[in-house]
Amino acid sequence: MPNLYNLSVDLSIYCSLIIPIVPAYNLRDSKGRFRAPNKEELLNQPIIQLPKEVKDPLVGNMLGDGSLQINKKGPDGKPKPTANANFSITLKNKEYIYHLWQNIYSTICTNTVPTPYPNPKKGLPVTQFNFKSRALPSLTLLHSQWYIWSDTKKGFIKRVPLNIGELLTPIGLANLIMDDGFKSGKGMGLSKDSFFLQEIELLKCALESKFGLKITVQIRHSSGGSLGHRLHISSKSRDILLSLVQSHFINSMNYKLGL
Repeated sequence: MPNLYNLSVDLSIYCSLIIPIVPAYNLRDSKGRFRAPNKEELLNQPIIQLPKEVKDPLVGNMLGDGSLQINKKGPDGKPKPTANANFSITLKNKEYIYHLWQNIYSTICTNTVPTPYPNPKKGLPVTQFNFKSRALPSLTLLHSQWYIWSDTKKGFIKRVPLNIGELLTPIGLANLIMDDGFKSGKGMGLSKDSFFLQEIELLKCALESKFGLKITVQIRHSSGGSLGHRLHISSKSRDILLSLVQSHFINSMNYKLGL
């Protein structure tokens, strides 16, 4: 398996992003629509960082199924300095996605409610709900922390930041479990198939050293025969885990904690 941290990174992309930027949510066109900043605004206005109330849970969701996407390019072909945060959850946990939209990320989102997927108009059964944030320069800076450029894939690959131990808090851990966790015997499982094994080991070490949890890396065989990995939090750590995350859980997600 290739080492993710040895993949080539186009540093020019990131250097072009880390410059003073006016908050995109303060900019509107003549029709009242949100717009990206122009060059003069980019040079003369400071970035407004995301508040801790948004950044802490976002770390957990990014370790799960959350993502940051730069969808638009400028005339030079490089990404514009505005990224969206994207969140999705299975139909079973619809209440959780509404909780994120209403109570956690409302300050960076529009009033558009989470949408079902596939579109019910197509006549297919709905399997999940999702929503996106506005495109913000502050999210673009986070994008450079969570993604690297792959020349092989001609696109960005999500990674576990090397300083994940500093970034992850109890509320981030709670959202990671609500997003991507599952009951595993008397313990807790965390699906991590989207990350390289080295990154999973990095996350394991961070969880053990910062929170005192007992964790193992397990091999998972998919129905298609491919191999993946997941983290297993031992039942011996249950009391510690509950003390860290239970107060941040919503009632409909307590089943993941066996409550």
